Amino acid sequence: MVVKLLLIEVTEASLFGKSRKVQQEMDQAKADFEKAMDSKEDSKHIKAFKSKIGLRIRSSIDKIFIDGAEKFAKYAELRLAATAAGEEMPEPPKSSAFVKIKSVNGEIFSYLPADKAEVIFRLGGKYQNVEIDAKTAIRRAQIIANQYAYELDLENSLVVLQFLREELEESGDPFTDSDLNEDAEDAS
Repeated sequence: MVVKLLLIEVTEASLFGKSRKVQQEMDQAKADFEKAMDSKEDSKHIKAFKSKIGLRIRSSIDKIFIDGAEKFAKYAELRLAATAAGEEMPEPPKSSAFVKIKSVNGEIFSYLPADKAEVIFRLGGKYQNVEIDAKTAIRRAQIIANQYAYELDLENSLVVLQFLREELEESGDPFTDSDLNEDAEDAS
């Protein structure tokens, strides 16, 4: 059943392609990201724009992480089924540089470069498949978010994976600043 659904999604995407409007929205999301990252201006307008892009980056990281967790859970099931049936292993899922996020103006596309999106996506998968714990997932995602906050020259950090932080808080083992510094080489 899952395999059929995946094939239908791929077939529909191949047959119909992306609509012009969707492609324009994705192009605009990437252009906004690049404009914010490349801007050296220090005006109020540019600072507000960079802050808006920072919030989009934060939302993208959260959504890509969740997407990775969900898709790698399905992938693990497909691998198990393929092994049991003696079939060829399926290809692992891939991330997308574009995700739909909620904004004050409704749903919009947000862009995160493909290499960083893939790292976050795989973090979600590793967390879902219990290859890493919540603190490691938060730490590694936060390192990437901190790099973007620095590059955008934001006044505040971009706190990512808040839902995992809340789960840790509820379990009595909250994520702290000392957890963030545990092993900085976890960035990749």
